[in-house]
Amino acid sequence: MNTFIPGPLADNARNLLRRAGYGEHRGREAQLSYTKRIQGTLFPRYHAYVEDRNGGMQLNLHLDQKESSLGSAHAHSGEYSGPLVERENARIVAFVKSLDCVEGQEASRPEGQRETKKSGGFFGWLFGG
Repeated sequence: MNTFIPGPLADNARNLLRRAGYGEHRGREAQLSYTKRIQGTLFPRYHAYVEDRNGGMQLNLHLDQKESSLGSAHAHSGEYSGPLVERENARIVAFVKSLDCVEGQEASRPEGQRETKKSGGFFGWLFGG
């Protein structure tokens, strides 16, 4: 399933997909893609290719049901549409858009209303900082 998410975005495509729960995956030809396991096993898994494009993000998502048995990187049991792929695609789009809104709200607040980070944190409290 191919989807274009228009910008401006809160971060680059690589970081956004990693923040959405995907890990980097190097294919047989050293092509970088991203995967997210559905269960504790290697398969099935969501498999995505992303790139920054025209200020937005191009997302190509599918579901790998099992590993290729023919030795070719392109021959595998993949689902490129269907309810699971559509649901995960919608989740990624919503996640990316929510980051843009949340991070954009902080920048658009008037100077006096911006949240200030508590200084010291745990160690400041512990050591009286």
